[in-house]
Amino acid sequence: MKLNLFKRSMIFATFFGSCLCIALIVASLGTQHWVDATARRLSNPTESMGRISFGLFEGHKELNFGYRSRNVDFSIKSGNHPARRWAWCGTAAQLAVALAASGGACALAALGSAARARCSPKPLLICNCATVLFCLGAMSVWLTEFFLRLQHNVMSEEDLANKWSSDMTAELGISFWLVVAACIAAFINNVCVLSAMADAPARDAAPALEEKLNGAIMLY
Repeated sequence: MKLNLFKRSMIFATFFGSCLCIALIVASLGTQHWVDATARRLSNPTESMGRISFGLFEGHKELNFGYRSRNVDFSIKSGNHPARRWAWCGTAAQLAVALAASGGACALAALGSAARARCSPKPLLICNCATVLFCLGAMSVWLTEFFLRLQHNVMSEEDLANKWSSDMTAELGISFWLVVAACIAAFINNVCVLSAMADAPARDAAPALEEKLNGAIMLY
């Protein structure tokens, strides 16, 4: 049986939603603004100023002592990333799974909307649900680390020894909110798929009822 236009349109709409999810997750992984913070040197707070931004893998900080400025790039390879290993590793791993699920949803949406025969949208629903689930998981891990540690301190041991402090100045950056947007896009995809699934029985029942009526008329 052929797909009706409404169901095909809903499935095709999720293709663009999945592409958006992929773009947002890739951008969140590649940017260095999961946390943005400012810092002051306790020994001269009015003259010193520091800015720190970092992502899951790399970051940058600019520390102005009041008489000289120091720019430092840091990464997980150097071992001085502000977030603990379980936090950035757990966040990145879950985003990788969400990215794979979005890719699967994208392929299924393209195939489902192009298919002439009716096919089950359940695999598409499962992929989008997985995207939502793992995005929420990544957000939960990062928020846990943020509230337990990062909002109180993003400075290295060397910086702390030099009297730098970032206590209660850290904020969640744009990279984190990109994951939130990806989660919302995947959720909207689920709404589209569920609409297509709910619409299919009602639209398929009409031709079947018409055939039965025609058969009854022919008998008379």
